[in-house]
Amino acid sequence: RKVILATNIAESSLTIPDVKYVIDSGYVKVKMFDWEAGIDKMIVVPCGKSSANQRAGRAGRVTDGECFR
Repeated sequence: RKVILATNIAESSLTIPDVKYVIDSGYVKVKMFDWEAGIDKMIVVPCGKSSANQRAGRAGRVTDGECFR
């Protein structure tokens, strides 16, 4: 068995062989500008429905798979 942790890039551009299960947190980290502090910050926000569907699609590309949310 192996565990693969992936960023957003894996949603649509990668096919990782033998992935049977995807565990989706339902969140994504995005960069936002904080006007009060005058800096960019990374914040965690819920992902969109299309992103969630892409994530689920990573399981079962080559074999049967399942997504847990």
